[in-house]
Amino acid sequence: MSHRIPKVQQQIQRILSEILLKQGEDFGIGMVSINDILVSQDLSSAKVWVGFVAEPKPAAAFQRLLRHSKAIQTQVYKQLPIKKVPTISWLLDENPELHYRIDQLLDDITPTNRKNSELPPNDTGDGADSDCLPS
Repeated sequence: MSHRIPKVQQQIQRILSEILLKQGEDFGIGMVSINDILVSQDLSSAKVWVGFVAEPKPAAAFQRLLRHSKAIQTQVYKQLPIKKVPTISWLLDENPELHYRIDQLLDDITPTNRKNSELPPNDTGDGADSDCLPS
């Protein structure tokens, strides 16, 4: 897979996040979470999965977002520094709370736990080589 596709996905996510943060209230959509972006190999299209945080009627908020999708797409065209800008298709993520919970759990993993999980099986982390210990 080309390294270009993930970079374009990151750029689109950054641009959309800025647009929705600054103008989301004007669009009447409140807090939006961009849960995933999938850009096609030829850069012709991008699928964007969104969820609405603390929104009692996410389907209604999604419809309001769709009404403003052309204006959002225009801003992406202006801000994305590539020749071929993907056309954005919006998809409603039905379970954003699950993504939020997974993110929380991943954030709760302490650096100490990560460090210990990277140790080889025979390494105790105390500097002593367990293979050299007398039996």
